[in-house]
Parts: sequence; C-alpha cells; structure tokens
Amino acid sequence: MSDTDKYAAAVITSRRDLAPDLWVIRIKPDMELPFRPGQYVTIGLPRNGKVIERPYSICSSPTEQEIELFIERVPDGELSDPLFDLHVGSEMVVRKRTKGLFLKEAPVEVPHLLVATVTGIAPFVSFLRMLVERDRAGTWTPVPIAALHGASRSEELGYYDELRMLDADFPWFTYLPTVSRPWENPEWGGETGRVEDVLRKHADAMMHPGNGAVFLCGHPGMISNARALMRRRGFDDKEIREEQYWPD
Repeated sequence: MSDTDKYAAAVITSRRDLAPDLWVIRIKPDMELPFRPGQYVTIGLPRNGKVIERPYSICSSPTEQEIELFIERVPDGELSDPLFDLHVGSEMVVRKRTKGLFLKEAPVEVPHLLVATVTGIAPFVSFLRMLVERDRAGTWTPVPIAALHGASRSEELGYYDELRMLDADFPWFTYLPTVSRPWENPEWGGETGRVEDVLRKHADAMMHPGNGAVFLCGHPGMISNARALMRRRGFDDKEIREEQYWPD
C-alpha cells in the first residue's frame, strides 16, 4: 500500500501558543475526514525516509471544517519536537481514517462528569461544542454536565476562556479548573490541588451512582486515583470510562 493510500496532506491554518511546551493548532486536510467527539486523528511528518506519526485527540466539533489539536511537547519527542517548529502554512500528513471509542456511548440523558489533566481536555472540548450546537438547534434536552480540568499552572488550562464562557452562557454546564502548583501561579484565584482532590470535594454535589456517567482522560495516575474514588462512591465500571494518554 502506498503512502497516498494511507495519508492525506494537511496544512496548519492557525497556531496558539500557551506555554513553552503546549500549543493549539488547527489543520485543514485536503479531504473530508469525518469523526465524532472522543476520536483521534493520526498526524505525521516524513523523517529519514519514513513517516513519524502519533495520534492526537480532536478538539473540534464534528461540524467544523478544520481539525483542532491540543499538543504537548515531550522532551526529545520524536514527533512533538519537529511539530513544535512548524508554523501557519506548514504541511504534514494525516491518516485518512479517524479512530477511537472514547465517548462513543456517552449517554446524553444522564449527568456527566468530565475529568481531565492538561491536554486530556481535548475530547471533552469536542463533545461540549457538539452539545452546544445541539442545544442551540433544540435537538438535545440538556442535563447537568461538569468539566473538571487540572494542570500545574493556569497557563496550561488551554480552553479556560472558552469553558468559562460556556459556564456563564449555559445553565447546564459547570467548569471546575484547578492548579496543583499555586505557589508558581500567585495570580490564580480558583481551585487548588490535584484533580482527584477537587473531585473528592465536588463529587457528591454532581451526581450519584445509577444516574451519572464519569469520563476520565489524561494522566494515568490521575485516572487511577479518580477511578478508585468514584468506585468507592458506588459507581460501577459501566459508569466510568477512561482514556489514558500514555501507559502508566
């Protein structure tokens, strides 16, 4: 199979830098690339005669014409290092199929608790954008949804402004950002502590076993701790879904 059978070309249409190792890009593939919230796209760059590629969760709503990605630069990352050097107008390749099962069976008729660390917010941004579109179109009956997003410092909360606006505009949505290193972020006035500590504080007010869905995405340590916490509160495995961004 040739590379043209596997890959489409894509160009970077915008870039937003958040921190020295975090940025958001939008790319425009040269073909239709359907996806649903929770899926990922595999992007790549040619290097030394082969394509170096990695999967990234999609932040865009499925109705958007471009694909938005929230990327973290990994030290000595085989792909993230060269990706970091790209700018608007730079080209890359994308796999012609999106994949992933996370959020596939998200039951939109019960309260949701979306829990993420740093770039783990990506699939939830896609999901929330879709729900906002459905709400505005009158095709969805809203249920309570809360997004708990943790990072070391507030600059790493890549969708802080957008999610705060959703919180202000839509009564069904609550945004709970937290930073774990407030001593490095003296201007921060919100929640402090690791995600699982804040989850423990707010969980009882959000939902109860048998009437809720919990989705965990990002750091494997957070996922393990948050899952254990929700299990102790009585939620079963069917009510808790997870997506780890790298092996524990």
